[in-house]
Amino acid sequence: MQELLLITALAAVALYWWDTTRTSELALNACKNLCRNAELQLLDNTIMRQRIWLGRSVNGSIQLCRIYSFDYSDDNESRRQGYIVMLGHHVAETGMDPRHVTGRTIEGSIE
Repeated sequence: MQELLLITALAAVALYWWDTTRTSELALNACKNLCRNAELQLLDNTIMRQRIWLGRSVNGSIQLCRIYSFDYSDDNESRRQGYIVMLGHHVAETGMDPRHVTGRTIEGSIE
């Protein structure tokens, strides 16, 4: 019985790690596209997860919701910060300085 609990716990940890890695990759690609479309430079080519919580998708299912922040520049000298909210593997919202790209909801997956 203890072996079954241990295997289940290890499987849950592996699944969470895989899902977190995949979502981070999708969020980074979305940030790259967002910056490219706004003619901005994504600094350090990285994102940082700020928070994670449970949220509901459009169809009502419970999914992990993650918010990531990223730094970008519009003049190669200043450093500004934006954010992206991922609901499962979908972009739910993005936000940047109002001079560049305002927060918006994006329907569908970025896969």
